[in-house]
Amino acid sequence: MKNILTSILLIVAILSACSSESPRRSVPIGEIVFVSPHEGKWAIYTIKIDGTELKKITDDMTVIFSPRWSPNGKQILFSACLKGGGECVGNFDIFSVNSDGSQLVNLTNNQADDMNPDWSPDGKQIVFNSNRSGNLEIYSMNADGTGIKQLTNNPTDDTNPQWSPNGSWIAYVSLENGGWYYEICITSPNGTETMQLTKGVMPNWSSDSTNIAFSGGVDSYIEIFMIEPDGTGLKNLSNSSADEFDFSWSPDSKLIAFVTNRDYNAEIYTVCVDCEDSQQTNITNSPTNDQKPSWSPDGTQIAFLSDESVCVMNADGSQKKCFDIKALGTIDWKP
Repeated sequence: MKNILTSILLIVAILSACSSESPRRSVPIGEIVFVSPHEGKWAIYTIKIDGTELKKITDDMTVIFSPRWSPNGKQILFSACLKGGGECVGNFDIFSVNSDGSQLVNLTNNQADDMNPDWSPDGKQIVFNSNRSGNLEIYSMNADGTGIKQLTNNPTDDTNPQWSPNGSWIAYVSLENGGWYYEICITSPNGTETMQLTKGVMPNWSSDSTNIAFSGGVDSYIEIFMIEPDGTGLKNLSNSSADEFDFSWSPDSKLIAFVTNRDYNAEIYTVCVDCEDSQQTNITNSPTNDQKPSWSPDGTQIAFLSDESVCVMNADGSQKKCFDIKALGTIDWKP
């Protein structure tokens, strides 16, 4: 009798465990940052990609460029001008602000134009370009604005620095040959090693740091190329009789989303970087101009601008949704 009772209790316990609902793990909702005139003047905003929790992060500023999340998602880095009406009449400085809008800090705070900041992968340093030496050069500093160090020293301008995801190199653009053309270059984080790679602008590292995508000219068109950081493996990825621009790497470094005018208005395509024929896929097809694609950290979605409205879609172009908010410039996803 005792054995029968024990068996019954065991069966009841098993059935109870099976019938009880196991706790569901909540999936974080992605979040993006961008610049918008949503309340009449330019400011930095964040929004969840389901359209909720629109937040104004900064007070009104005259001109703001390229907000970037810190690697830990706790701060936002950007360059801005505080003086003027519709255009800057002072100088540009580099600022950081907490993701909730608190503790706005002017990190550079001098009379030079300091712009185009980018985080180091560990979030401890920032690279940027400045004309404080007379022409534009590449500088680095600690994340709190201390320890500013000049990394390049050329008679012509060096701009648009971007740190490689593995932290080994900083890519930038240098105006060469007396100002006749731009060259894609890389420098070590301490500025001791520098190498010129090829003609082009807008360097953009792949997520695995094995390639740099950039814009370059072919005949009268702008094409998208990639090159390895040792200067080998140069490849034309877009290769069409149209202008291609505004590109973004997928997190797995297998695809690049880019914008082209080959369809008479701006549309977003993806290109397979390792495919022999550089297979391309049109993922937007609308009467609006779709631009500034930015891949989500998990690779499943792309944020972009459609006639300046902030939009999000799946990486294959499906389930497009747009929010009733305008934006200018780039969109950056929270890590």
